[in-house]
Amino acid sequence: LLSNPNNSDDQRNRMNNLGAAINLLAKGTPFWQAGEEMLRTKGGDENSYMSSDEVNNIDWSSLKDGSLQYETMLYYKGLIQMRNRYDIFSDSDTEISYERLGSGMTVISFDDGHGGYAKAVINPHKTALPYTLDGYWNLVANGTDAGKYVILRESGSVTVDTISIRIYVNDVLLDR
Repeated sequence: LLSNPNNSDDQRNRMNNLGAAINLLAKGTPFWQAGEEMLRTKGGDENSYMSSDEVNNIDWSSLKDGSLQYETMLYYKGLIQMRNRYDIFSDSDTEISYERLGSGMTVISFDDGHGGYAKAVINPHKTALPYTLDGYWNLVANGTDAGKYVILRESGSVTVDTISIRIYVNDVLLDR
């Protein structure tokens, strides 16, 4: 709330999910703050070391089925499942390259050196943007859904939602 007071709750949640997805794509061990997966804010307290238990405790009751907090927790869980299912996202030998597109989107490409390829298309903008896939790809995560299973098989022009990501793997990775 402090850094983006003019954004809607939906936009802030999209930012949170996008940041979580990017974190899971980085080499090394991902790290999240306790409660981040359930949109814990500590009421805007920037340094809660000396704050009360009321500020620092995790409110597990916010994880009600269907709540935004619950849906966000399921998204984080799906990202973890995706990373565990596809070694290309955690293998230290994976080659990673980045391309900034004219639209302002970023494409991260992963190559495991054994025919396995993945790509993440990141749209940080408040408008949905088109992206053209080179061939057929298997969508395993987007801005609201992630996991170890293919969400959709796509080719050609796709739309990357506002403040969102689309993560794809090739068929070789599905067969491992």
